[in-house]
Amino acid sequence: MRKQQKEAILLSFLGEKEKYKKLAEFMVHLIQDDPLLPKESLHTIIYRIKDELRLIEKIDRVNKEIENGVSSITEKNYQTRIGDLLGVRRICLRLSDFEKIEAYLKLMSEENILYFAKKPVRKRSFILPVDTGEYILDDAGIRYTGYSSMHYQIKLGKNSDAPSELKNLHFELQLRTILEEAWSEIDHKYRYVRSRIGLKLPEHIHTGFYNLSAYLQVAAFQAEYLCRLAEAYSLKKITKVKRKAAVSHADELPSIDKEKDEAYRKLSVSEIETYLKKILGFKVANRTLVYIEKRLADINTDKKVHKTLQKLLTKNSIEFMRKNTTS
Repeated sequence: MRKQQKEAILLSFLGEKEKYKKLAEFMVHLIQDDPLLPKESLHTIIYRIKDELRLIEKIDRVNKEIENGVSSITEKNYQTRIGDLLGVRRICLRLSDFEKIEAYLKLMSEENILYFAKKPVRKRSFILPVDTGEYILDDAGIRYTGYSSMHYQIKLGKNSDAPSELKNLHFELQLRTILEEAWSEIDHKYRYVRSRIGLKLPEHIHTGFYNLSAYLQVAAFQAEYLCRLAEAYSLKKITKVKRKAAVSHADELPSIDKEKDEAYRKLSVSEIETYLKKILGFKVANRTLVYIEKRLADINTDKKVHKTLQKLLTKNSIEFMRKNTTS
């Protein structure tokens, strides 16, 4: 790439950096303030805006790899062709947190709050050089697939309430665990950076970094297994305490219609949607519907569902749903 082209891209990117910073801050608040976010599955949200020199290096590399018939990256198209000018990273504690966050992102996409410009890509960061099957206990519920992170190229959807100047900006959203984040930071600072500037490290150092990744992957499986054991033990203890309290206060408690209670807790989202439409006179958005369904699941009552909804719905909540109705 010629010097004039590089300067044009750099000047353009410097002029756009403030927008990417605003977009990053918008995304952090959007996620943290969302009542539907599975907060127990998210440890940290961080972001970084691409360094100017790294941007030019990447464009040079990509342009050299471009096949015939594909246009080169220029100052006119770099913002869509380079999807990680802004990287937003969601860090989880456990392997099983991935599924919950992925389901949450899918809901955001269905609601047109986020738009996936490309299909998510699973990138392997850890390489375990042995067959781990014999080391993982069956009841841990984990199969070896390689330790990896999810990368999404995203832009804000039409239903997001972001300023219009931010809605056409592409960014990368990464989903990884805290152990992968630890390895990535160490590897980047002490191995990758040196390799990128042409410093050839001895083979035993490269091997050592990959061995470190293997140790951390085993640690990730062990952490998941221990977390599940702790959850099962806690649930067992809580259930035992509740049963003991129920027996000791049986005479003081009103009788419970178990069939009605169970039916209420198994109430489908479609049934709740029907009741809401009957009460409100309009169809609520999926986000509102899922939130109400979650709240109703916490209620232990034998009352009629539509009466319960009428009691729960206030003027403020109805007005909120009116603003978020689907077409």
